[in-house]
Amino acid sequence: MIRILLIIFIFVVALKAIEDLDSLEAAQYLSLSNAVIVFTSQDGLSSGVYRFTNVDTEMTMFNLPFQYQFEPLTENSNLFMILDLGYSNTRSDRDIDVDINSTTSPILNITNQLQSYVVGLGIGVRYKATENSELQFGGELLYSRLGLFSRTERALDGSISRFFDNTRDTYSYKLLAEYIYHREIHKHKVYTRFNYKLYKSFSDIKIREIIGGIIEDIKSLRSQTSVASVTLSYETNPLYSYHDMSFTMEPYLKGNYIWGDMADVAQINGYGTAGLSFYWNTPQKSANIYRYFIEPSISKGYGIEGLNLGIGFSLDF
Repeated sequence: MIRILLIIFIFVVALKAIEDLDSLEAAQYLSLSNAVIVFTSQDGLSSGVYRFTNVDTEMTMFNLPFQYQFEPLTENSNLFMILDLGYSNTRSDRDIDVDINSTTSPILNITNQLQSYVVGLGIGVRYKATENSELQFGGELLYSRLGLFSRTERALDGSISRFFDNTRDTYSYKLLAEYIYHREIHKHKVYTRFNYKLYKSFSDIKIREIIGGIIEDIKSLRSQTSVASVTLSYETNPLYSYHDMSFTMEPYLKGNYIWGDMADVAQINGYGTAGLSFYWNTPQKSANIYRYFIEPSISKGYGIEGLNLGIGFSLDF
């Protein structure tokens, strides 16, 4: 009897979930969307797995960003274009005993997943403040399609049943400010980067609402989600050379601090990343590629653990 009641209860909850998803308040749904978009539009060509331990959730994420530098506007400034492509699968599992009085009763496994596809396009300006420092300011409009579904695995009859499946379109913007200081010490290139990003999501595009949000965010320096990052790194002098090509390495440390919906949804407020980039530099720029790289890294913080791997190349047109 308890099994029958449990099945009835689950399907009532599932039907209610469909109704709730359709009538979900915009602020709640956009908070979830915003949290996903923050992770799938971060810097670096990467594929990684992140575990949010405070909410027992795992995210598998792929991100492919591009940046194209235009011809100089003045001696010390130029425009650049930003393009982001991202995908993530966020998963949370729950096991439910059918009969708490039996140690051999079947277990019902509830799987909740949020899949997202993100495409972003933006523009910015880079200003060379001094010989060793530069400033960057930019904005990006992001479109995301999110699918939220729940299903049972290892159900009582061995089948797989999907409770609900729903997709939504979300629009977001990202504002970026970055300061970069670099210099060469004994042929080692030392970098320090400070950047600050503001994210806000909308259920549809309303120009006045977006412009109003941008103005408000710039005035307050806070948004739906705010992310501040500090990166320290240095690139070695060539460790191996072949003709005009060379091999270098760049170890780095990065601290990320988070406020807003991302912090609330994932229950984290910051995390650190340690990584090591391996570069194969090709100054001849075959097909406009001037370096190839592999970049493993690990992330750790209160409520988050991550393992990341970047593989790709840098373009210079």
